[in-house]
Amino acid sequence: MDPAERDANLVHEALKKKKQGDESYVSVLIEMLVRLVSSYRYEGECVVDMDEARLEASQLAEAIRKKQQPHGDEVVRIVTTRSKSQLRETFQKYRDDHGADITEDIDSHCSGQFARMLKSAIWCLTSPERHFAEVIRHSILGLGTYEDMLTRVIVSRAEIDMRQIREEYKARYKTTVTRDVVGDTSFGYKGLLLALVGREG
Repeated sequence: MDPAERDANLVHEALKKKKQGDESYVSVLIEMLVRLVSSYRYEGECVVDMDEARLEASQLAEAIRKKQQPHGDEVVRIVTTRSKSQLRETFQKYRDDHGADITEDIDSHCSGQFARMLKSAIWCLTSPERHFAEVIRHSILGLGTYEDMLTRVIVSRAEIDMRQIREEYKARYKTTVTRDVVGDTSFGYKGLLLALVGREG
């Protein structure tokens, strides 16, 4: 099974597990997922529109701080259609004009599945190392280890941005991926993951 097919199956299984009464949330989650994977997002060399970035930063701040989620259509539209360069500038304007990182405001003013998904989407689009550092941390905290989650992140990112993930992990959690993997995995499995994580100073 190739990565895209595996990911599609994981999404399908997760949506099948929804609880009774979650239909409104699930419909919004599905809408956002569909837009994320189907919207045209230009990723070549592009000119960032500074005025649009400031305007959309204000629209995002208003929607998030007034808790318009999960029905904030403007939030979904902006996050799912703008180029990564445009989004980075929009989120910078958000910090400059509204005094907080957008993900901090999501944590402060929003809750539920949509908020978690929105935060993950923002990180994946603009700074994926932050998202994957958090996933690794979550997979090895508490009782037991979520081995599927841990393996999937390390295997899929090993040749893409593992160095940046290691640096983000160390800066945020004051420890290393290597140290936490050593402390929470079995011998044979541990060796494979450490080889993929790479050497840390």
